Amino acid sequence: MVLALAGIAAVTVAAFAGAFHHAFVSLDDATCVTQNPLVLQQRYGALLTTIVNNSYHPITMLSLALNASPPLSATPFLVTNVVVHTLNALLVFWLVYLLSRRRLLVALLAAVLFGIHPMRVESVAWVSSRKDVLYVFFFVVGLIAYWRYLERRRWPWLVATFGSFVLSCLSKGMAVVFPLILVLLDYWKGRPALERKALLEKVPFFAASLLFGLIALDAEHGHNFHGLFAVVDKELKATLDPTNFTPFQRVAYPTFGFLTYLGQIFAPVHLGAFYPYPTPAESGHPKYLLSIFFFLGTIALAVWSIRRGRPLAFGLGWYLLVILPVLQWVPVGASALADRMTYLAYVGPFFLLALAIAWLFDRYPSMKVALSAGLVIVGALLFVRTTQQVETWASSEALWSNVIRNYPRCDLPYISRGNGRGEAGQIPGAMADLQTAMRLGSRRADMYEGLGNVYASTGKPDSAVLMFDLAVKGNPTGRTYYNRAIAQLILTRPREALADLDRALELMPLQAASLHFPRGNAYMQLGMYREAIAEFDSAIAAGQLVTDALINRGACKQRSKDPAGAEADFREVLRLDPNNAVALQQLRAMGR
Repeated sequence: MVLALAGIAAVTVAAFAGAFHHAFVSLDDATCVTQNPLVLQQRYGALLTTIVNNSYHPITMLSLALNASPPLSATPFLVTNVVVHTLNALLVFWLVYLLSRRRLLVALLAAVLFGIHPMRVESVAWVSSRKDVLYVFFFVVGLIAYWRYLERRRWPWLVATFGSFVLSCLSKGMAVVFPLILVLLDYWKGRPALERKALLEKVPFFAASLLFGLIALDAEHGHNFHGLFAVVDKELKATLDPTNFTPFQRVAYPTFGFLTYLGQIFAPVHLGAFYPYPTPAESGHPKYLLSIFFFLGTIALAVWSIRRGRPLAFGLGWYLLVILPVLQWVPVGASALADRMTYLAYVGPFFLLALAIAWLFDRYPSMKVALSAGLVIVGALLFVRTTQQVETWASSEALWSNVIRNYPRCDLPYISRGNGRGEAGQIPGAMADLQTAMRLGSRRADMYEGLGNVYASTGKPDSAVLMFDLAVKGNPTGRTYYNRAIAQLILTRPREALADLDRALELMPLQAASLHFPRGNAYMQLGMYREAIAEFDSAIAAGQLVTDALINRGACKQRSKDPAGAEADFREVLRLDPNNAVALQQLRAMGR
């Protein structure tokens, strides 16, 4: 037993160790960590009542804040992800060990599959997917506690089950399926589903599930659940309008996702951070019609097996109960699939596969050597595939380049890579990617915003404003308004800049500190020196562009007939930066 646990832990850590030196990526990491002051300043109290990235997951956000220490690096976040994932693999081992009547081989196979399967990579090698590893940790702990309750019928185990369930829901909203899995465990144990005591025990679980489900739905739409929470990312919206889909497409796309997820258990290829919806022409392919029949057939098989094949009903039932709510019946985001959605769902199929392999060992003892060799080869292939997939999350460049290899005719990965390149100062590469997206017919707001940033970086503020105008007509973020405000200031349009900064503050209140400096510049251009000085005061107090704010505040004081105050600011600049040419020039001009 100890050797099995050590082996599971060792192979899981080895599969994901390549992520330890990866960087943050341009996919939610800014919202969740790198540009989130609540996380960076470790404001734990505020994180308990804040909806971040259209989700209420305070346990996840608290854990991210615990990893946020200067100098900021993705390494501690990713190490924590790998550690929690490894613990999850061990918990899956223990759960399956209990469910399989303590069959070591079954538990070992299921846990290794869970630990090293390539479909685990997105949940583990991506900082912002901390919610997946955390919610499954508490989820499986709760299931183990409930199984102990079924074995011993002592109420402390049921209390521990409920506590773990709540912590799981506070880590990710997907945990609301927990009560249904409890019913599935009752079935596996042979407990009557309609037993009065069993029904009464589930009432608190279903009540909590309903509450957290309503919170998750409300947060997904950018709301604050009747004023209970703060919302800090109001600009986020679903990027697809389901009314653009035909009734057939509304059913075919989710069911094709259901089929694809199952297929990726056996053939985890062409994996990535993004899977585009099919074009209208592609949606007529027979595979989408077949996926509907496959979906209905799977449900029929699961129902049929309830009285005839308990393992089949349990394995398929687990997969169905976990994956059904996240099959994009209502499209959210531009990606039709997401590998992370299978993180918990695959436990059921892995358990079923492990039982089938153990049955083969028992039925054909003469083939144990051949079966063992086959398992080693499959395990090695999965391990290698996982290490390769881990490297696609090494950076934004690697992440989106991988998606482009898989979908070279899709615009979004070019936009994402182009914006990432722009932030890294790779202007020619950024322009090439964004223009490629435009040639592919893209009209996305983030493409126009990216082009605006590129034009601003190359000294073309007029062109930048035109691009930002087009972005604002689409699906603008607070950053869109902020960037347009900076371009307006370059063009000496302070009133337009102030209007954009007001809108930026409304959409991204957590970034209020970064708005003081450009707001001060706008007031300075308007000759409103008192207001400008107040904004520069706030910027300095917040540690934002302190040297520049001191220089501009000194200039405002000089124009406000306060030479002593101006001199003090310029001398403070020289204290911080003894070779600052602007401060030296200003002091010389003052004769000081």
